[in-house]
Amino acid sequence: MPSFFSARLANFLRRPSRRRTFALVAVSVATTCCLTFCGCSGYNIGPRGLYDENIKTIFVPMVEADTYRAAFGERLTEAICKKITEQTPYSLAGPGEADATLSVRLVSETQSVSAFNRYDDTRQKSADLAVVAVLRARRGGAVLAESAPLLLTSSGGANVTSQGYLVAEMGQSNATAQQEAIDKIAEQVVGLLESGW
Repeated sequence: MPSFFSARLANFLRRPSRRRTFALVAVSVATTCCLTFCGCSGYNIGPRGLYDENIKTIFVPMVEADTYRAAFGERLTEAICKKITEQTPYSLAGPGEADATLSVRLVSETQSVSAFNRYDDTRQKSADLAVVAVLRARRGGAVLAESAPLLLTSSGGANVTSQGYLVAEMGQSNATAQQEAIDKIAEQVVGLLESGW
């Protein structure tokens, strides 16, 4: 009996036909699909897989600023909220109904001259910002233990720095350099909301 099947199989493989080509293509496609789906079963597909699925809403209180410049906290809060709604699946909510609270504190804001021209006039300045960000997730009012790079206790936090440049000859001002630094730091803080790989 085995020799009968092996003879028929050998005869089938020797004979060129459309049915045989179709059968080989169908078997190879099925094998590839099976290996692909079985091998990648633990992965998430799409942007939703980058973020914690237990968190749906985030509350962002006003950024506390340890600087003397006016409106830095408001501008940074606005930039962070805008980035959260643009880049993440989270939505913003009030303090009572949010699943997590993202607290940010502006700890440093400095400006320094980074280049002079040959007459010792300022050619390029930089605006440097440093913040500490803490994400506290809530389940039934209790703060969760840390489970992601940004899920930290109240004693810790993620330190984030950014830098914006001012070149007066290009028509830039202190406001544009500060806004560039604010946008960069907001993007970095929101990037920390992604789950670890």
